Amino acid sequence: MIVRFQQNNANLSVDFEALSDGEKCFFLCSVVLAANESYGPLFCFWDEPDNYLAISEVGHFISSLRRSFKNSGQILVTSHDQEAIRKFSNENTFVLDRKSHLEPTLIRLLSDISVPGDLVDALISGDIEL
Repeated sequence: MIVRFQQNNANLSVDFEALSDGEKCFFLCSVVLAANESYGPLFCFWDEPDNYLAISEVGHFISSLRRSFKNSGQILVTSHDQEAIRKFSNENTFVLDRKSHLEPTLIRLLSDISVPGDLVDALISGDIEL
């Protein structure tokens, strides 16, 4: 497969294998967004879509996915990335937690949890109790 980049009168063709992992993620995101718009509604499960992305790109990337699926389709995303976590709303974000592999996983809607201050800081410090 060849990916073609084009801007104004300039263009560049690159073998898909030659793209960086981050560029491959952006390509996949573009395909998912286009498919949801053209063929949707889609259901998309994406485990850690923010992997391989530059820190400065994560917020824009996640916001694009969120906007695309707001009115059509459904997206389920898992992430450990602070910026990705901050880009999703409390009303449709679930927190999964377990004390150990020997205990069941607890699942709660983020809007039902009392979060003191910033969500990411509370997660890091262990201040969220399910």
